[in-house]
Amino acid sequence: MPPASSDHTIGMPAASSERATKVPAATSERATEVPARSSDQPTQTPPPSTPPSMHEPPRWLAAPVVLFFALFLLYPALYAIKLAVTDPLTGRVPVPDNFVALGSDALFWRALAGNVVLPLASVALELIAGLTLALFLHERFPGRRALRAIVIIPLALPEVVFLTMMRSIFAPRGYANAALAAIGLGQIQWLAPGSIMTMATVVLVDAWHVTPIVFLMLLAGLASMPEQIHEAALLDGARGWSRFRHITLPWLRPVILSAVLLRGLDALRMFATPLVLAGVEGAPVLSTYAYHQWSDYGNEPAAAAASMLLAMMSVALTIPLLRRRMVA
Repeated sequence: MPPASSDHTIGMPAASSERATKVPAATSERATEVPARSSDQPTQTPPPSTPPSMHEPPRWLAAPVVLFFALFLLYPALYAIKLAVTDPLTGRVPVPDNFVALGSDALFWRALAGNVVLPLASVALELIAGLTLALFLHERFPGRRALRAIVIIPLALPEVVFLTMMRSIFAPRGYANAALAAIGLGQIQWLAPGSIMTMATVVLVDAWHVTPIVFLMLLAGLASMPEQIHEAALLDGARGWSRFRHITLPWLRPVILSAVLLRGLDALRMFATPLVLAGVEGAPVLSTYAYHQWSDYGNEPAAAAASMLLAMMSVALTIPLLRRRMVA
């Protein structure tokens, strides 16, 4: 009996050891098979759904803007072109009679000259004054913010209110002549019709009103200039005029071109300033001449022809500035 039990006890470990050796092998086979199945059949992720905010908006949302431009810009422009090339007596189209009639009017030539001189002088004065103020108020000193606010005040005033104040200042018995009389000087005819002083007064008032626009643009350009450039210039010995000419001015060139383009287009259509200060014939420009032909004489074709010439002048002067702006 003892030998039998000993054989039994000796055989059991052998069988269990065989199972023990077989189980890891099967497990290893499964372990090696699982990656093979996962590599053979890769999982496909569904395409990301586009959020609702990324969908293209309906095109009909632009309909109000298109309708506004069509009614208030496109239609009046096309109607004005039709009036300009239509014979007011026979209705024939197209005819140059309205443009020929403008050439025989002396006031038209004065308006055409004024539409060249006044914008050029006004934009030049605005650029000089705006650049000077921007360079001065860019420096750090006490009260700088208050002075910046004071400079912007003329722009914040409504145009009619501002021009009414200016007319009171430059009237024959206005504040300007009162100040001259207080220091013992004689009166000046600031707004005499057709005089050079009238043209200079219109330029001064127009520049005073809109110089803050140029000032803010140039001040923003100076603020965007890195301090490292100034420090490097100081280390290289560039100071004063040399630093302004070779560093500051080239940096501001794109801003200056943008300011000239913006203010040049706006100055070409100058209307309220010469009309309120000097009247139609005091300092005529093409816009006031067209208004004079329409309101005083009811000559719509002549008014349309003058307006068309003003539009063509604006386009002709804008294209070179746009090219230089793109190059800069």
